[in-house]
Amino acid sequence: MNLYEFEGKQLFEKYGIAVPRGCVVRRGDDAAHAYQELDVKDVVVKSQVLSGKRGKNNGIKFCSSADEVARVAAELFDSPIRGQYVAAVRIEEKLEIAKEHYVSIIYDTRTKQPVLVYSARGGMDIEDVPESEIQKYALDVRQEKIGLDIPYAEELWRCFLQEDARLVEINPLVQTVDGRYVAADAKIAIDEDAGFRHKEWTFEPRTLMGRLPTEREEMVKAIDAGEAYYRGTAGKYIEMDGDIAILFSGGGASIANMDALIKAGLKPANYTEYSGNPPREKVHALAKIVLSKPGLKGLWICGGVANFTNIEETFHGIVDALDEIKPTYPIVVRRAGPYEAEGMELMRACAERNNLRIKLFGKEESMSDTARVLVEMVKN
Repeated sequence: MNLYEFEGKQLFEKYGIAVPRGCVVRRGDDAAHAYQELDVKDVVVKSQVLSGKRGKNNGIKFCSSADEVARVAAELFDSPIRGQYVAAVRIEEKLEIAKEHYVSIIYDTRTKQPVLVYSARGGMDIEDVPESEIQKYALDVRQEKIGLDIPYAEELWRCFLQEDARLVEINPLVQTVDGRYVAADAKIAIDEDAGFRHKEWTFEPRTLMGRLPTEREEMVKAIDAGEAYYRGTAGKYIEMDGDIAILFSGGGASIANMDALIKAGLKPANYTEYSGNPPREKVHALAKIVLSKPGLKGLWICGGVANFTNIEETFHGIVDALDEIKPTYPIVVRRAGPYEAEGMELMRACAERNNLRIKLFGKEESMSDTARVLVEMVKN
């Protein structure tokens, strides 16, 4: 999960990293009053979005009066940044900058260890800094201290470890004219799967779609919550504008199948995938929510050859939903793996008792070919 800047700065303060004095303003709040309460003349007003490049996309403004802050805040709320919904704005003191640095700790999936990255040149154009001016240090999660003469390296390391982060970044790390180091920005990505260790995490809802979560997205997310979170995954769902319901299994194949569906001429109503051998009740809950969207014209249940996911168990959950909803639109199923024969028999029996328009395929038919089968069924 990516955090908003204001959330990241709250964590930075927790670990002793200085941040500019500021406040957060929500939609409907009195931005002018918040500015006056801050009691600082020159401020920066910053859109709170999950994407970067705010400075280059008019998401950061400088103000010096209450009226100006009120006007700019209203403009920012009405101006998505790179398609991202503006969740809030942060008003903070303008720093007197002598120099901008860059420092981060990121988990390197290639070497499978954290890496500290530092440059004495930070700011908006960090991507243009030559490799020769960037320092990288491989870290070991067993070490308590880093032992480097880099501003806030130790504090970032504690934050990275204790908050189960995948990324902690300060860009720019400002060196002020009076010699202080201040985190002018905060970028943090945490591992949501570690949430059971962090009862204090109460972050507001967000999506990767640049908008607030829909009601269905919130409902699906709850499927994997609670004590049964470890029993497979069925809580991934992104609502989209199309009319073909999706029930995919397996992450990598799911992305390829989305491309195949669109290439075939259909538009997905959602992206979802279940994996890790979830139990019947989880898949039933997911399928029921997926099929609850109005205006659906088809359903594609698709996945590769499973290694350990029980096809019969997961199909039981889907069949439970089909028995309740009894859809009249066409359905195409392509699945293979343990207990697939039993699972396919469940689908056949469900189709017969509910008079469903359904076609079933195993591994002998490619996933992309079954997308084209669904196209023909929808057309007819």
